[in-house]
This record gives sequence, structure tokens and C-alpha cells, in this order.
Amino acid sequence: MIEIIKPGTKEKISCNSCGCLFSYEKEDIEIGHPHNLHPLVATESKYITCPQCNEKIELEATK
Repeated sequence: MIEIIKPGTKEKISCNSCGCLFSYEKEDIEIGHPHNLHPLVATESKYITCPQCNEKIELEATK
């Protein structure tokens, strides 16, 4: 019998800067103030870094 040990958790996203399509998991998400997203805003953002061009890609804002 086949059992699911760990449900799939990978998300896919495309970088708007270089066009790279890649997958990421929960462990890849960073929280902070990436300078290239909103340099004057005090809220923290959840973001990942594009593996090809190192652009920070915002996932959602948190307060």
C-alpha cells in the first residue's frame, strides 16, 4: 500500500527581474527588511531570494 509520508510542500514562483522559475519550501522563507523592496517602510516582509539573480521577492507583509 502507498502512503504519503510528507505531503508536498514546494511552492513555485517566477522572478520578475530575471524570469527564473524556481521552487521553494517553508525553510527558504526569510523575514526581515530587504533593502530593495520597501526601504522606507518599517514593517517586516516575508521574502525569498532568487537563486539566479539574488533579487528579493516579497511573499507577504507582516506587522
